[in-house]
Amino acid sequence: MPAILDSPYTLSFTSEITVYQNEVRCLVNENDFNYTLNPSANKAGTSGSYIDAVTGSDFHPYFTTVGLYNDADELLLVGKMSRPYPVPQNSDMTIVVRWDS
Repeated sequence: MPAILDSPYTLSFTSEITVYQNEVRCLVNENDFNYTLNPSANKAGTSGSYIDAVTGSDFHPYFTTVGLYNDADELLLVGKMSRPYPVPQNSDMTIVVRWDS
């Protein structure tokens, strides 16, 4: 579309928005979340009995998502990790979640 150089109209725009950065630190204690809720980890024909691959010392789960909930257990925020992170087995870990509002 060609530019209109001889226009009788003038347009100007000014805006100011305050952006707040929020931060929550989530502590993961050692041995927290070292299990799976994946139904494929259950032995066939059983309920609550896991296959050997997820019960031994070779099982190392990873997390990819962090959810923040309010006191009424309502999901408020979902944070996606840039890559899967291993759940620590012998040490605590702090996950820092930041967002703009």
